[in-house]
Amino acid sequence: MKIKSLFLGSAAAVALSSGAMAADPIGVALDTCSLLGITGLTVSSDSNCLKFSGEVSYEFVYDLSYDAAGPDDDDDSSSEFGWEFTMEATADSDFGPAKAVVTLEQEDGLTTSDDVRITEAFVSIGDQTVITAGNTGSIANEDDDESFGYFEVGFADIDGRTFPGGEYNIGGHVIQVSHDVGNGVSVSVGLEHLEGANSGGNFGSLVGVVAADQDWGTAHFTVVADDVLRDGDGVSPWIVHTGATFNATDELKLRAAAWFEDNGTTNMWAVLGASEYTFDMFTLAVAAGAESAATERWWAELSGSADVTDGVSLTAAYMYDSVDNSVSDTYTQSFAAEMSADVSDNLTATFGVEHVITTVTGTSTDDTDISAELAWAPGGGYDASIGLTADTDGDDTRVTAEFSKAFE
Repeated sequence: MKIKSLFLGSAAAVALSSGAMAADPIGVALDTCSLLGITGLTVSSDSNCLKFSGEVSYEFVYDLSYDAAGPDDDDDSSSEFGWEFTMEATADSDFGPAKAVVTLEQEDGLTTSDDVRITEAFVSIGDQTVITAGNTGSIANEDDDESFGYFEVGFADIDGRTFPGGEYNIGGHVIQVSHDVGNGVSVSVGLEHLEGANSGGNFGSLVGVVAADQDWGTAHFTVVADDVLRDGDGVSPWIVHTGATFNATDELKLRAAAWFEDNGTTNMWAVLGASEYTFDMFTLAVAAGAESAATERWWAELSGSADVTDGVSLTAAYMYDSVDNSVSDTYTQSFAAEMSADVSDNLTATFGVEHVITTVTGTSTDDTDISAELAWAPGGGYDASIGLTADTDGDDTRVTAEFSKAFE
């Protein structure tokens, strides 16, 4: 009922404002939004601009796989919808724009009775210096940590990484301060995951970020110290995530990234180096990386793409991945090829094949996956696609249809 009332109230506000604009087209309905430079789907009063944005999506998957007993289409076929709706109220103040933001979301919906979550509810104020408090995402910067190539190999997210020691607790209930130093440099600090005080879990993560975005490229340094507000809980785990992308020339990009973690008992690290060179019609990407945690791993990737014609492009890639987990050694070789063609101005066809050879303690297996997709983007924020994926074993074959519409 609360969600229903919220939507009815929003609809009433839109209707009332529409009536006001129809009666007096030069009245105050757009003054506040125009003054604040806010565009999109908005409703205005004499002091606040209320902006609406969101997206509705639907996905249908029909499983054509076979198992030992025959077709198993009932196992993995699915029909799911999702939506999100954001309301952002902004007003002017002596300290800069004052905002209140609420986002409602329902993901992977199977029925209309599935729970609707409030994924964001926070207030912020400021322009050059912004103070944020409430429930929202983390200020942690995790950019510049992926290869440029087809496989886009990179580090795991800070709050969902594959390294041992549990997840880092960032975002959620936060108090954050971000300051724009100028010339593309910003400094941010925040206390995050403060909801741990309510549950007896990890309480308070201290997050600090320095970032730069200038003509030469982008760079950042992020540090997170977990569970800093709970007394008598031993060593607080901490992590450093840093990366930089350099525009060496108009054609050449260079990237370096590093990750270090100390969870109180074990030190872990990961590094990455990547480059991308763009010729007239061809782009070549090379990358390599290594990490040391519960496993020792190193990998290397080489990929290239070419624009054959104005609407047709080809991509080929190879990756070698070596993992040693002290029990067995695993070596994986991945070969991939993809072709993308513009059928029309808003219709794109993509065909791909990937062959993977996996060797574990001297025994090799291989698998080939093929994919085909037709994507339609007619404009207006609407996107639709239908695709087929299949493998040589026949145990992962499916047709997927997706539809979405974004608005703001």
